[in-house]
Amino acid sequence: MRLATVLRVLGWAVATGTFGLAGAGVLGLAVATGCGKEIPKPKPSQRSDVTVPLPPSPDLTAKPYEKLNADGSYTVEGLLRERDKLLGESVTVKGVVKKLVKCPPPPPPPPPDPDAVAEVVDMDVPPPPPPRPPRTCNPPPHLFLVDKTPASKRELLVYGSMWSVLPELSDGQEVSLTGSFDIVSKDGVFLRQAGLLVLDDLPEPEPPAPPEAGPDAK
Repeated sequence: MRLATVLRVLGWAVATGTFGLAGAGVLGLAVATGCGKEIPKPKPSQRSDVTVPLPPSPDLTAKPYEKLNADGSYTVEGLLRERDKLLGESVTVKGVVKKLVKCPPPPPPPPPDPDAVAEVVDMDVPPPPPPRPPRTCNPPPHLFLVDKTPASKRELLVYGSMWSVLPELSDGQEVSLTGSFDIVSKDGVFLRQAGLLVLDDLPEPEPPAPPEAGPDAK
């Protein structure tokens, strides 16, 4: 039915007062005529044939490790894996020094008094030993010890003052260190749940002995 015919019928229905029946029929016919059209269905999407390369699956199997070195000392991997059994014990661990932190060298002492030096020489008294460096600083002296084999990625924190063997070490050096294995240092400076090694201070060197008195000594 054309739109002009529909409009004429609606106009006649309004004029004669028969809009209720005629108008409803015409509208129903128009709706029926409009709904008879088929709505096209969407076409299915085409699947892509592009191959995306995926990374290989990670290896979750436990890798073997050496608990002890040939000389009986612990490896870093072995020590940290035995953490619960060795806490509070004195242990020896062998590895490679990494990330070494030392205190800066102290300033040189003031020059001695020439008169005092001449008096000491006349008395044949040996010079006093050099003063010990400061025990610690900020940041405190420490290092990380790693295994020589690249298979192990663990790092052991080693804490020691400037009065321990730590000042004698250097980065990349392979060393055996003995200390107390714990999770916190005695002075509370370091806390590490995985475990850390605390080095003891070396004994203070004894002053040089005075020379023996000769027969001409007064």
